Amino acid sequence: MKIEIRDAALEELSKIQFSNSEGIRILAEFVGTCSIATDIQLQIEEKQSDDEVITESGVNFFVPEKSLESLPSIIFLDFKPGFGYKISSAEETFGYNFKLKPRNVK
Repeated sequence: MKIEIRDAALEELSKIQFSNSEGIRILAEFVGTCSIATDIQLQIEEKQSDDEVITESGVNFFVPEKSLESLPSIIFLDFKPGFGYKISSAEETFGYNFKLKPRNVK
C-alpha cells in the first residue's frame, strides 16, 4: 500500500512531535449498512505486531493487516483547516473531517 500525503496534510503533520516508536495508525473496516462504506479512524500510536509500516515524507503509518483488506493500494491524505483530514483514492473519497486521535494516556 502507498500513501500520498498532500502538502496541507504534511504541513499539519509536521506540527506533531512523534517519539521514535510512534506513528499514525490507520484503522479501516469495511462495513455494510443500507450502503456499503469503509469506516476509517486515525490515531497516534506505537507499532503493533500485525502492522504494515508505511513511511512517507518521514511520517510512519501503521496499518493493521485487516485494514489493508479494506483499503485500495494507493490512498491520498489531505487536510483542510476547520474540517480535518480527508482520505481518498483515485476511485472514491472515503471521508472528510477525520480527526487525528491523540495518544492513549497510560
